[in-house]
Parts: sequence; structure tokens; C-alpha cells
Amino acid sequence: MAAERKSRRFTTYGSVAYKTEYQSAAPQRRGPERNPRPRVKPRERTVARPRVQVRPQEAIAPVAILGFAAVLLCAVLLVMSGAQLAMVKDETNALRTQMRQLEQEEDFLLAKYEVTFDLKAIEAQFTADGSMVKAGPGQVVYLDLSEGDQVVYYDAAEQGLSGLVRKAEQFLSNLLPGAGG
Repeated sequence: MAAERKSRRFTTYGSVAYKTEYQSAAPQRRGPERNPRPRVKPRERTVARPRVQVRPQEAIAPVAILGFAAVLLCAVLLVMSGAQLAMVKDETNALRTQMRQLEQEEDFLLAKYEVTFDLKAIEAQFTADGSMVKAGPGQVVYLDLSEGDQVVYYDAAEQGLSGLVRKAEQFLSNLLPGAGG
């Protein structure tokens, strides 16, 4: 053991962090080798492919014809469906434009319809011919709201079924002098 200690070289340079066992076990190199081996280039092999004589194609395969026909058919259908889609889009845009115009016309007509029902004009018309009479300050007016809202106004009460019934009553009252009275 003492002989081993003498053969070890300590190269710590003031630091004990180096492992002396490793340095003693590693082989020490002392400069470049004197007879380096020459590098050999790998050989390049040329591949010679055998020449095979290929016979020319005699006829087109029927499967290839069917394949080209199917691709052509799909292309034609794609173009036609694209054209139809463009036409439908144009029609949709035209209908949307027409719908906007009709909505504007509807708004105009609704405003015009609401203006036609002027309550003062209707009141003046009915009070002028005596169909409607304004209530005086001392009168009591009863309004029956038990039925649904509806108004029936006849300009000529002598027409239709009620006019026929009224004429029949007048005729019978004229025939029978005691019943009319």
C-alpha cells in the first residue's frame, strides 16, 4: 500500500475537490500519437439496373374508361349544382328585397288605415243624420257591454231579409184594418 501511495500523482492545485483515485486510474495521454491510421474512403458501388424490355400497351382498360367517365360526370354535376345554387341565391336576394318593400308598404298602409278612423269625423256623420244623439247634461245613458264588440250599421234598411220581413208586416197590416194599430 505504501508503494501505491508513492506512485499516485496528486494534482489538486490547492483544492482537495479532485478525486485522486480517478486520476490515477485514468490513462495519461502524453501528446498526439506518432503513427495515426490513415482514413480510408468507403467504396462507392454503382448499381446497375437490369434493362427490361417492356411491351407497349395494346388497349385502354375498360375500368380506366369507366373511371374517367365517372370523374367527368361528377365534374359536370358539380358545375350544374353550383349554377343552381347561384340562381337560388339570386332569387333569395330578390325575394328579400321584395319583402323589405312590402314591409315598408305595409307600414304606410297601416298608418293610412289608422288615420281613416277619425272619431270626430265619424261622430259628426252620425249626429248629422240623427242616427246618434248626444246625451244632454241631465240625461242618464246606459251602455250594455255584456256581448262582444261589434257594430252593424245599415244605410238602407229596406234591403235584404229584414226589409222583406218589414214589407210583409206592412202589407198584412194594410189588409187587416183591426190588426194594424
